[in-house]
Amino acid sequence: MPDTSQSLANRLHEEGLRVVDFCNTLSEEQWGNLVYHHGTGWTMHHLMAHFVSAEKGRFELIRDISSGGQGAPAGFDIDAFNLRDVQRLLGQSHQSLLELFSQERSRLIALVSSLGTTDLERVGNDPFLGQVPLVDMIKLTYRHLQIHLRDMRRCL
Repeated sequence: MPDTSQSLANRLHEEGLRVVDFCNTLSEEQWGNLVYHHGTGWTMHHLMAHFVSAEKGRFELIRDISSGGQGAPAGFDIDAFNLRDVQRLLGQSHQSLLELFSQERSRLIALVSSLGTTDLERVGNDPFLGQVPLVDMIKLTYRHLQIHLRDMRRCL
């Protein structure tokens, strides 16, 4: 079955709920659990900040490409962006980050739901995948969270 804007939006909705449901079970102590040890290390709280940042970034990227833009500029450093943007959000409470994530995910779902078949076929530059159709970028958006959520579960 081909991917449609509605099937992609449904998948984004389901995966977003999984993130929120999981994070709502975390104790205050668990939010401080180290998930990734590279660099200065990322805790569960860092990852929630990353999710908020990623949602905003994916929304902008998908909106740009669906309206005829090129996507991420050449040479865009996704790792530097992630580090900078996560640091910017770290002062937010866990609950505030969860609320921001839910708002951003809802905004992204609405955008994806509005896309037509031609929009999904548009090719643009994704900072991780390179030049790919928009449908692949949308799939990466929910798969990205699946990978992080798996890692979060492992450290419990």
